[in-house]
Amino acid sequence: MGDDRFSALSFVKREGPILPAQLAKEINTNILLSSAILSELAENKQVLVTNIKKGGSPLYYISGQEEKLQDLSKFLSVEDKEVYESLKNSVVIRDKTAISEHRISLRRSLKDFAIPLNVKLGKEYELFWKWYLSSNDDAKDRIKEIISGKKSDSSEDQREMNIPVKKEEEDSNKNEEVSEVSKPKESLPVSKVDTGVGDINNFFSENEMYVISQDVVRKNKELNFVVDLPSKIGSLRYFVKFKDKKTVTDADLIASVDEARSKKLPVLFLSKGQLAKKAEKYLNDNVSGQLVFKNI
Repeated sequence: MGDDRFSALSFVKREGPILPAQLAKEINTNILLSSAILSELAENKQVLVTNIKKGGSPLYYISGQEEKLQDLSKFLSVEDKEVYESLKNSVVIRDKTAISEHRISLRRSLKDFAIPLNVKLGKEYELFWKWYLSSNDDAKDRIKEIISGKKSDSSEDQREMNIPVKKEEEDSNKNEEVSEVSKPKESLPVSKVDTGVGDINNFFSENEMYVISQDVVRKNKELNFVVDLPSKIGSLRYFVKFKDKKTVTDADLIASVDEARSKKLPVLFLSKGQLAKKAEKYLNDNVSGQLVFKNI
């Protein structure tokens, strides 16, 4: 099994994205076993898994092969392919101005290509979708164009930029919000999202973290985030758990690992408190490499 895992990983590195059937043929085994091997590699974060399926099976690939995922667009439905092309051409789509069918595609069918961005505009957060191969800087520039109403050659972009202006002009109660949205400094960068907790804001800002999503479990006491952390090898995505406690227990860490596992992400645990002895032992003995604890 160990040799098969090594052969499988080498095959993915060489040929990915690949199907279990392709691996089965390569290592001379059955599809059931090749699927199990690939699932184990994915569980250990050695390979990545697509949302798109061919014949009911996802495909497996490694970091660095993302551009090749575009070849999988041929498996999309006609409707999903239309949204795929729109996102690819426009770089960013504003969720609230997209038609409902397109929003469904972005959420369900295009997870391999559409990255959600929660951007603070004035006092509100607004959802945008970024083409997965575009840099954060390109996305920020594109969002600035959208919220300022700058003209674009894309009809999809025109609709995204013009419709919200109409709605806001019709509603006089939104005048202050319109003026705030038009200021690029207040709208971007996304990394300076206001979490409601100053220490978290500072931590994210100092480490140039890019906030993808935020969920308030208990106001100012417990918050969840998904963030991108820049590194020399590219952006690293983390599930971030913040708990305002004097003492963080092993149960707190275990719960955060379970939450992160459902998202298939490593954990960054932030707290103003300290680790209990049992929590420290659990961290060192069980989840080293999967969980990072930071006192802020």
